[in-house]
Amino acid sequence: FETLDFQEIFSNVNTVSAGVLSLIGLLLLGGAVGKSAQFPLHTWLPDAMEGPTPISALIHAATMVAAGVFMVARCAPIYDGGYILPVVGVIGVITAFGAATVGLTQFDIKRILAYSTLSQLGYMFAALGVGAYIYAMFHLFTHAFFKALLFLGSGSVIHAMGGEQDVRKMGGLYKYMKVTAITFVIATLALVGIPPLAGFFSKDKIVGATFANEHHVFWFFLTAGAFLTALYMGRLIFLVFFGEERFDEKTRKHLHESPWTITVPLIGLAIPSVFAGFLEGWFEHFLSTSIPNHVEEISHGVELALVALTVLLSVGGLFIAAYVYLWKKISPEKIASIFGPIYTLVYKKYYFDEIYNFLFVRGTGFGLGSFLNFIDRYVIDGIVNGVASLTRWSGEILRITQTGVVNIYVAFLVAGTLIVMIIIWLT
Repeated sequence: FETLDFQEIFSNVNTVSAGVLSLIGLLLLGGAVGKSAQFPLHTWLPDAMEGPTPISALIHAATMVAAGVFMVARCAPIYDGGYILPVVGVIGVITAFGAATVGLTQFDIKRILAYSTLSQLGYMFAALGVGAYIYAMFHLFTHAFFKALLFLGSGSVIHAMGGEQDVRKMGGLYKYMKVTAITFVIATLALVGIPPLAGFFSKDKIVGATFANEHHVFWFFLTAGAFLTALYMGRLIFLVFFGEERFDEKTRKHLHESPWTITVPLIGLAIPSVFAGFLEGWFEHFLSTSIPNHVEEISHGVELALVALTVLLSVGGLFIAAYVYLWKKISPEKIASIFGPIYTLVYKKYYFDEIYNFLFVRGTGFGLGSFLNFIDRYVIDGIVNGVASLTRWSGEILRITQTGVVNIYVAFLVAGTLIVMIIIWLT
């Protein structure tokens, strides 16, 4: 294209073959997958949660990780002209469903939210993969509010708990932190997709778009992901804010609501978490001049049935979470033992950390170590040993001439003199 200007690039898209556009889209997708922590480059985001909670709320929930989604949506004409969109969708669906399953088994409050972020970014990529670019951007918009609220709420909890992040050591915090608890529950319901909160409008649009565009496998896994989202977020709020208290007396004495510098932002974010979904029409109109949206029409009855199914599954997920973690009708440990190897596989995050450690960390270390060993043994030691061998070899040759016989020395002297005279005469 010989330019970096979007308008010029998009106006000349038709002059480039679909194969070239696919290659361009694939290379751009590599950056987007890494930036937005999508499968298989997703492992860095949960580890990034070690940073301060406000940083997690801003960078790792609302802005930086969303850059990949924005880039793909902005480059929609390139992806529409190639063959890469199904790849985008598959990556998104795998991330959305896989991260939701892992979120069910984690106990660190920020890591649970990190896997929730991975899952929701997967929903956005799935929307991009079926051509619903505006719906992906709308979910990015609403997700920023309630996910930032969740991270800041988790920071308020961690602050009150004296730095503790293990949800197994919490419980019953509602009576100590009512503002934090209420805003956290609002954000949870928005994330789960309970109407009329913001997440309901944006996530429902994505799930409906996959069905409307006849990507029924995508629709199935995203709908299942909605159920899992309700399950792991219900598990989180019931373990943290409700039920029995599982902390010691020392922690109880210091439990208190966070200061206004923390609670005011929570309230401020809770408001758009409730009402941002009603901006759907305005948002779609705002982006329609710059980003396309390829979603087929479906009958009103089918659309209502899909919405009802998703909401029922979400409510069902919350009910099951309450059944297990609030009312304790069945032990979570018993459920884990029933699923056995499957639970271990999910708890270990499908062994991605171990695989990457073996292939890239240890593999790179072994390869680099072997290379450095070769350099040390055959290059550096070779030079040192070579100089010594050359000295010894030269000494052996010169030793032959040192016989101790004067006649031989005279003969060498005469021969050398004759050679010098001949050279002088020739020149």
